[in-house]
Amino acid sequence: MSWYVLVEANKSWSGDQTWELVEKVPVEGGRDAALAQAEEMSRTYTRGVDREKSGRLVFRTSPTSWLVEETKSHWYENASSPTTLSDHMRICVAELVMTREAVPADPPKKGWLRR
Repeated sequence: MSWYVLVEANKSWSGDQTWELVEKVPVEGGRDAALAQAEEMSRTYTRGVDREKSGRLVFRTSPTSWLVEETKSHWYENASSPTTLSDHMRICVAELVMTREAVPADPPKKGWLRR
């Protein structure tokens, strides 16, 4: 059908780690074009961080996926030294093989409580 580059990013809330699909980038030109786009995105894609001030480690975890660690330094008020913060992203190539639209929800039923 069609090829995409998918970006998942970690979210950390009070110690719980979850991953969220944050980008679905359609790519024209087939699998090879999607691979080239994903590899480029693994080196350049950022989520609100100044690319010039952030660090980056890029790991190829399979022929079609990368794990990216993006780091930034922040100096908190009253701290004696800077802290390094890191975010992680998974970038992969995927072929869309099926699609189905969600069925629209019905409005709430009127009952004796909903008049």
